[in-house]
Amino acid sequence: MAMGEQANISLDLKRLVGLDKVAALLDISLREVQRKIAAGELPRPVKIGRLSKLPLEEVFNFIEKLKSKRDGKQ
Repeated sequence: MAMGEQANISLDLKRLVGLDKVAALLDISLREVQRKIAAGELPRPVKIGRLSKLPLEEVFNFIEKLKSKRDGKQ
């Protein structure tokens, strides 16, 4: 992998995605995403004007936590 390609992958994980995209990634409703944020299961979103976004990396971290719980690695 070339140096430029590696940088693009890193930047991609830092990308902010809307809560609707988070819901699609997790295959849950937007309201369920909002509940998970309120419960502290997902991090608080970054506000950009009226938009709420999450770093893609934090969404993947949430998924990894769920996998760890599933595998008993808490």
